Amino acid sequence: MSLLTLLRPATVQDCKDIFKVHLHSVQYTCILSYNEHALKVWEGLLNTESYLPTISDPDKALWVAEYKGNIQGFFQIDCQEAQLDALYVHPLFHNLGLGTALLRQAETISHKSGLSFLKLYASFNSVPFYLLNRYESLGSAVLQLDPSIKIKCELMRKHL
Repeated sequence: MSLLTLLRPATVQDCKDIFKVHLHSVQYTCILSYNEHALKVWEGLLNTESYLPTISDPDKALWVAEYKGNIQGFFQIDCQEAQLDALYVHPLFHNLGLGTALLRQAETISHKSGLSFLKLYASFNSVPFYLLNRYESLGSAVLQLDPSIKIKCELMRKHL
């Protein structure tokens, strides 16, 4: 990770930038793994206010990666569920170590919270990233985005 990168807990003022990273990631990174209808439904579920409950919940964590002074990635964990709910890096900043740095921080927070493992539902495009970071596949899964669409993904886990 570069000295130009800062990992820190998210603030309410970050929600707009987190939303932009999330939206661009879904639009441009997931395009090869999911059809247009699924992506449109997924995009429709995203909004700037959706991050606020995580910021205020002591059992959850939302962190951002600032790269060259701008938020270019984030993660969201739920320590009650031992689950990584989200980890996204803006597509223009892939392969710079931001995702790995965010994942390490999420694992550190999870371990300090007393968790012995962290699980996640990986979109198909992200499975290789998690395998490289020593997550194991527990098999195929399906997530219901809304009443009209389900998306296939991979349930994964890492012992901490």
